[in-house]
Amino acid sequence: MSFVDAYSIGLLVVSLSFFIVRYLREEPPVMPYLVIACTCAVTNFIGASGGIGGILLLIAASFLFIGCVFYPQYRGKQKSSGTGDLKARSQDA
Repeated sequence: MSFVDAYSIGLLVVSLSFFIVRYLREEPPVMPYLVIACTCAVTNFIGASGGIGGILLLIAASFLFIGCVFYPQYRGKQKSSGTGDLKARSQDA
């Protein structure tokens, strides 16, 4: 088992467990976690042949996972904050 294999399996297990915990508490988007899972599968396949592309894919998937951890509802907060400010300003005027 190489480093790429161990890292891809570890990232897959951690991201799926984080998704399950978030799923029990709220309704998270599935697409980022699906992309991480597919990237780990492709990386595991590429890592078996010894290509450097597998390491680059793992780095990209790691940044996506960090984005899922630190900004889970960024898109929803951005939409709601803009319309509420405009409605409050129009009612004050």
